Amino acid sequence: MDNSFANTAFKWLLGLAITVLVARLISLGFYPLYDTTEARYGEIARIMVETNNWVTPQFDYNVPFLGKPPFQTWISAASFQLFGINEFAARLPHYCCGLITLLLCYSFLTQFSGRKIALTGCIILPSTLSFVLASGTVMTDSALLMATTLAMVSYWRCYSNHHRFYNGLVFFAALSLGMLIKGPVAIVIVGIALLVWSLYQRCFIDALKCLPWISGLTLFLALTLPWYIWAEIRSPGFIEYFIIGEHFQRFLVSGWQGDLYGTAHRESRGMIWIFWLACAFPWSFIIIQKTFNFLRSKRYFIQKDQPASLATYFMCWMLAPLFLFSLSGNILPAYVLPGISAMALFVAVTSKNAQTLAILATIGSLLLLLVIGLVSSGKVTKSSESDLLSPSLKTIGETPLYYWDKRPFSAQFYSNGHAKLLTSKKRLINLINDKGEFYLAMTHTQSTAITPLLAADCESMDATRSRILLRCNAHGH
Repeated sequence: MDNSFANTAFKWLLGLAITVLVARLISLGFYPLYDTTEARYGEIARIMVETNNWVTPQFDYNVPFLGKPPFQTWISAASFQLFGINEFAARLPHYCCGLITLLLCYSFLTQFSGRKIALTGCIILPSTLSFVLASGTVMTDSALLMATTLAMVSYWRCYSNHHRFYNGLVFFAALSLGMLIKGPVAIVIVGIALLVWSLYQRCFIDALKCLPWISGLTLFLALTLPWYIWAEIRSPGFIEYFIIGEHFQRFLVSGWQGDLYGTAHRESRGMIWIFWLACAFPWSFIIIQKTFNFLRSKRYFIQKDQPASLATYFMCWMLAPLFLFSLSGNILPAYVLPGISAMALFVAVTSKNAQTLAILATIGSLLLLLVIGLVSSGKVTKSSESDLLSPSLKTIGETPLYYWDKRPFSAQFYSNGHAKLLTSKKRLINLINDKGEFYLAMTHTQSTAITPLLAADCESMDATRSRILLRCNAHGH
């Protein structure tokens, strides 16, 4: 390929990557928080700001949320305080976590592989489906990716004797950050990656010796334990539920019924590898090709030179989440994310075919721009109560608002905690008979069954494809 043409193509791909990142940033406030994950974490952060309780995340008022540590709640809540309670503020910190991950990858590749390969990595990662969609989604995974990336790049610097003590401390600080984002699973993922790599490279003892264990563990415990101890004091039973339930039973028991806050996700064992194919798109194809070529060539020897050893390091890091969740039946596609940055790094340092890279980067970037455009314009939507509640909130004011049988998290968020759950027909009849005005939201199917109880006391205020909002006893005393 002609050098001038190659340089032009490279600059175009960089521009396309920047366009994707800018489009994702602009889109953050264009669509509502979706049920269940985004709206749940958004509501937990909103309650944190309202109650000024920054220690215990709350699932509902005075109901502690024991399912996750507070980091993702802290950053959304802090953003709410700065920019107000809205979708853009909820998502912005998680988008910033994605940008930090990208900068970590760029800095690392610049140091060990050169600026051109570093820029190639900055083209690959923003054209990866799961990375862009997760960056800016209100959930734990973008922050966890940031923490695992920080841990892995700081460890390699420590092992390579680049400011060993300093980077060793950063490694332990990153593990502590992972503990405050998602708990011990962060340490397990990093541990699997380093264990497999060091055993394969036959450098296990050296890999252990390079870390400043005493100073590092002291820093790790100092950063981690205060919140865990305080959370247990505030909510006795937190550690038992979070450590045993969320980190063992959730993954070992398919369809686990002990989840206090969500729904168990029953999947076939090994499904995590299928999820990875989709989440790493379009780069999963090139990884499969490289793996096939590697196995066919039977090159199972130890890689001693740094570039080859670095590629092995990225491969072990990329596969660590897949190894961990291969035997789990209770998984989500987002569980592959801690290895996605390693995938971009691996492709950047091992791929020599510029034309293939350009084609895949273009396909991924254009697909992402299409998805961002469709979601932002409302052409592709998920469940949210924003459309039902937002037009009527001023009218509702302080008037009681009830959701019949089930109250989605987005109903709590968009009503500023005003929506209450109503499940008793007797209670509903009493509300009608009391003649006090109230609002009632329910699905269209439920409204057919409940209509006889409402008689002529309720009128339709608004409706969406999923629910109807009724105004009841509007002319009562």
